[in-house]
Amino acid sequence: MTPSATNVTSPSIGSLDIEFDHHGLFNALVANMAELLETIAGVEDACVYVSSIAARLGADIEKQYKTALGTQNLNRNQLIEVLIDLKNRAGGNFSLIEQDEDRVVFGNGACPLGKAAANHPSLCMLTSNIFGRMAANTVGYAAVDLEQTIARGAPGCRVVLHLKRTELGPDTREYFRDDASPASA
Repeated sequence: MTPSATNVTSPSIGSLDIEFDHHGLFNALVANMAELLETIAGVEDACVYVSSIAARLGADIEKQYKTALGTQNLNRNQLIEVLIDLKNRAGGNFSLIEQDEDRVVFGNGACPLGKAAANHPSLCMLTSNIFGRMAANTVGYAAVDLEQTIARGAPGCRVVLHLKRTELGPDTREYFRDDASPASA
């Protein structure tokens, strides 16, 4: 028996109000991967895993900026501009809050990972690792404090990039120039 045809027209599937596109796919994928990793391995091990991914990603990003700028080494001003630019290109809203000889403080009002970062602090290792490694490659040493993060429920992020050795807080992460051992930095 054939279903009877009705006069009701169905809306076009493509015009349905579904909150899913390539950004939705990306957010869902990242959030679910972070959730799974943090649940199975714990937040600290998830941070190590994300840091490893960020190290590879950061090395590629750093190379691209250096090539585009026609330099082998970034100076401090270029470093600050590059860090802000790369995060904003990725969808963040980073800006320079303050700086002195020893540190640079960045603010951010929008996470590049969007909703995926909510309650997944391990994903903040992307920022910590990329900022830390690029700064260490520029000046020899860096430490990163993620004082406030959207992932931990703050309305924005406050990232402190230390360019000289400092007393380490419990969540401070140190970075050294790629070609130097910790003893020689």
